[in-house]
Order: sequence, then C-alpha cells, then structure tokens
Amino acid sequence: METVRDLVSPKQVARAIGVSESSLKRWCDQGLIQTVRTAGGHRKMQISEVLRFIREKQQMLVSPEVLNLPPASDSAELGLSRGRDLLVAALLAGNESLANQIVINLYLAHHPMSLICDEVIAAAFHEIGDRWECREADPYQERRGCEIALRVLFELRRIQPAPEQSRLALGGTIEGDNYAIPSAMAELILREVGWNATSLGTSLPIDSLVRAVTDHRPPLFWVSISYILPSLDFVNEFARLSQACTASGTALIVGGRALTAELRQKMKYSSYCDTMQHLEAIARILPHSPRRGADGATNAPEPGQK
Repeated sequence: METVRDLVSPKQVARAIGVSESSLKRWCDQGLIQTVRTAGGHRKMQISEVLRFIREKQQMLVSPEVLNLPPASDSAELGLSRGRDLLVAALLAGNESLANQIVINLYLAHHPMSLICDEVIAAAFHEIGDRWECREADPYQERRGCEIALRVLFELRRIQPAPEQSRLALGGTIEGDNYAIPSAMAELILREVGWNATSLGTSLPIDSLVRAVTDHRPPLFWVSISYILPSLDFVNEFARLSQACTASGTALIVGGRALTAELRQKMKYSSYCDTMQHLEAIARILPHSPRRGADGATNAPEPGQK
C-alpha cells in the first residue's frame, strides 16, 4: 500500500534530478514516468517509479534528500569494494543512517542488486564474522548489525519498482533457522527481475512450507537453509516439500551455508544457488507460470535438475 512518504510531486522530482519542471512534466506526458492522481486531482509519482526511470535512463540523482532518500555519499563513487568496507564499519558502530546511506547510494549508482547483496552486504557479514572469531568484534555488534541490515533491506524493497502480480514466488527458512537476511535478499533479487516475491518468514515448519506450496501453487519457491536443527530429520522432511513442489509444478530453489555437498546429494530440488547472482540468473530463465502436461497437470522442472 502506498504511503504519503512514497509519493512525490513533479516539482520534487525535477529538483532531485536537476532538470526543469517543464521537462519533467513532458516526460510524464510521454509516458516515460508513470503518475497517479491524488483525491484532489494533483499529479504525483511513486518513489519506486521515479527510481526505475533514473536507473533505466542513467539519470543523475543530484539531490536524493528531496525524495526522502539518504543524501549522496562517496560510497557510490568508490564502488562495491569500498562500499563493503564502509558498511562493515557502519554496522560495527551501530550507525544505521550511514549503513542505509551506503547501500541506497550504491543502488542509485546503478549497481545490480545481486552484486550489492553478494559483494557488499553478504561480504560485510563475512568480515564481521571473521572479526568475531578473532575477538575483534563482540557478539552484540554482529546481532545489532543484522537488525540494521534487515531494516536497510526493507528500505530497498520499498523503493523497488512493483513487480508483475502474476509472477508469484514464495519462500522462507525452515524451523530452527532464524537467519532472516539471506531470505530477505532472495526476495529482493526476485522482485528486481520481475517476480512478485514474498518472504513467508523464518523458522517455518516443513508442514507449513508444504501447505504454502499446495495453497498457492507458486511457479517458484525458495528455501534458505543457514541452520538445521540437530533433532530435525531434515532429508526426509525436505523430501515432502520437494514432492509438494513437483505436484504443484513449482520450481524449488535452495541455498544456504548449511547445505553441504554431502547433504545436497540426498536432496531433490530444481536448482541450488550459492550466490544471489546465481539466483538472479536462474530466476530470469524460469517460466513464470506452472508448466502443464498433455493431461492438463502441471509439471515442475525435474527435482535434482540443476
């Protein structure tokens, strides 16, 4: 649902990208930027639509604060590697505004979302984890950094263009796995390439995941597996999810650090992703609706076909 914060005027957009208001209105009239009308008849634009235009047309965003976005920072010019280093420092210091500024600016600088997730956000947490093991960082800093990162990812989702509603993708994590960041990043990547992706949340029983597949029959279902409860009969439980996906014509995509090569040999799934770039590549080539056989039944890609 749109909020007042998500809608901006042509005058604001013109100021933000450094063009005349007449030029901005002309682009709107040409259909280059979609607009909406308020109850009072005033023309407004969604933040996500404005940013879509900026990224597609390689426009400069000279005053992002006019659009209620973080002000420009050096991270956009210094690239992904420097952005990662700055994000590590911001997360360890608990500086949420700086962390948000770094990531949003990289996105506005036209870096692909998958690269931001892999080479900045995920890489930052690998670095923080290494520092924790070496006792150069405290557990509270890592936990606080996770909470900050989730809010940054939510902000990225807010400013993304709305995906097509027909291209449904669902996913989440299994019971006992409370690592929300990988699944949140998967949701972002899928939405970036046009899927109507929604995370179902973390620590969900397999029964619940099976029910979601059966109820909604999504063309794509992802499961992020960063931790497996020792008491969970994971292979047999996961097999039930795989069977449900096959019956629903759903491509089952898995990933996560808990999936060792040995464990994966015992599982059936459509594809395994070890990076968000890999997920993006797979999502671009998957059919956007369940495939149907000659008898009218839907058919998923063969489980285990990678």
